[in-house]
Amino acid sequence: MNIYWLFQIVLGLLGLSLLVFIHELGHFLAAKFCGVRVLTFSIGFGTKLFKVEKNGTVYCISAIPFGGYVAMAGENPEQVREDRPDDFHVQPIWKRALIAFAGPAFNIVFAYALLTGIYIIGNPEPVSDKLVIGIVEPGSAAEEAGIAGGDTIFTIDGKKAEGWEKFREEMGISISRNIALEIGTKEGRKTVNIVPKELRDLGVGTAGIHPRHRVFAATDPLKDSPAGKAGIKQNDTILSVDGYTIGYYQDMIDIISASDGGAVEVVFSREQKDGKVDTLSASINPLWNEEAERYLIGIQMGLAQFDELQVVHKPLGEALAMAAKKSISMGTSVFRYIHRIAIGEVKLRAMSGPVGIVQVIGLVWLENLQKAVFLLALISINLGVMNLLPLAITDGGLLLFLLIEKIRGKPLSQKNQARIQQVATSFFIALFFYITFVDLSRGSMLMK
Repeated sequence: MNIYWLFQIVLGLLGLSLLVFIHELGHFLAAKFCGVRVLTFSIGFGTKLFKVEKNGTVYCISAIPFGGYVAMAGENPEQVREDRPDDFHVQPIWKRALIAFAGPAFNIVFAYALLTGIYIIGNPEPVSDKLVIGIVEPGSAAEEAGIAGGDTIFTIDGKKAEGWEKFREEMGISISRNIALEIGTKEGRKTVNIVPKELRDLGVGTAGIHPRHRVFAATDPLKDSPAGKAGIKQNDTILSVDGYTIGYYQDMIDIISASDGGAVEVVFSREQKDGKVDTLSASINPLWNEEAERYLIGIQMGLAQFDELQVVHKPLGEALAMAAKKSISMGTSVFRYIHRIAIGEVKLRAMSGPVGIVQVIGLVWLENLQKAVFLLALISINLGVMNLLPLAITDGGLLLFLLIEKIRGKPLSQKNQARIQQVATSFFIALFFYITFVDLSRGSMLMK
C-alpha cells in the first residue's frame, strides 16, 4: 500500500467520522435537552479503542469506523428496562420523536451550512452553457452517434447544458437510455441521439466524451518569434486558430502546419491578477522551421484539462437561497437514483457503502478541498434523508413506531418491535455485505 492510498483512506475515514459525529451529536443534544440518560456516545462500532466517562456517559471511539451510535437508557426493547424517569421509553411521544428526528436534522442543517459557506467563499461555476468536446473515445456511444472532437453540446434532452459534472451525472444514470443532444459542428447545429454504455462494469453509464484540454504557452515565446511579436505570454490559453476551437495540442499543430505561411487568426485568453480573464486576438504569420519540417509560430505548448469554470462569490442572501435549492436537489437525488435502478438505467452494483464512500471522500479530498466539502455536504444530506425513511432500523422507523403508538394509544409490544428490528437488521446486514463486496471490487478495479 503506497503512502497516497494510505492518506486517501485516512482522510476518507475522517470525513465519514465527521458526518457520523454530527448525526450522533444531534441525538445526544436532543436527549440531554429532554432529560434522557445517555449511557454511551460512540463513533464507530465494536471494541472501544478509547473511552472516557463523564456524568454517567461513556464517550468512546470504537474499532469499526463505519458509523456510530448513542445508547440511551430504556431505548432497546430487547433489554430489561428499569422504568426510571430519565429512561427513553417513559418519555412522552414528542420528546422521543424529537430525539429521533434530531440526528437526521443535524446532518441536513450541517450540509446546508457547508453549501452556504461554499457559495459565499466562491464556487466554481461553468463560464457558459456550452460544452466544447475535446476527445471522443473510439468505439464509444458518442463515436457511434457521429460526435467528434471540437463539436459543442448545447442541450441535453431539451435542457441547457450546465457544465461537465452535470453532463457526466446524466450519462451515469442513463445506461441504454436514448438521450437527445443538440450539438454544434462545422456544418451547423443538429440533434443526435446517444445511448450511454456501462462504464467498466461499474454500474454507471458513460458517453465516451471528455472535455477539451487547455492548450497554453508553457513559457514566454521568443521576442522575435511570430507569437512573441503578437504579444502572447506565458500561461496564455489558446482558444482558437482561424475559427477552429483548440481542444488538443495536435489541433493547433495541424492548423498551423496547413497554413503554408499564410496569416492565421489566433484567439487567446489571459488571466489577470484579480482573477478576471481577458480575451485577445492576433493575426500571426507562421514561419517555416527546417528542423521540425513544418510551420511554427514559436509557442512551447503545455496541456491541461480545460475546466471552463469561473469562481463566483455570492452575497449571504443569495448564498442561503442557492444552498436551499441545492439541498433540495441533493436530498431528492437518492430517489431519482433508486428510480433509475428500478428501470435498469443504473445497475445495483453502482451503489456505494461505507467502504466506497471512504474511498471517494479520501480521493476527492486529496485532489480538491472545495470538491471534498461539496461531497461531504452531499453525503451528509443524504445520510439525513435516508435516516428519515420509515425503515425499521432507521430514525424514520422509530418515528413510524411512535406514530403508530400515537394512533393506537399504546406502543407495539416489545416482542413485536424486536422481531421487526431483527428482520430489518438481517436484511440490511446482507445488503451491507453485498455493497461492501462491490466497493472492494470497484476499488481494486480502479487501482489497476
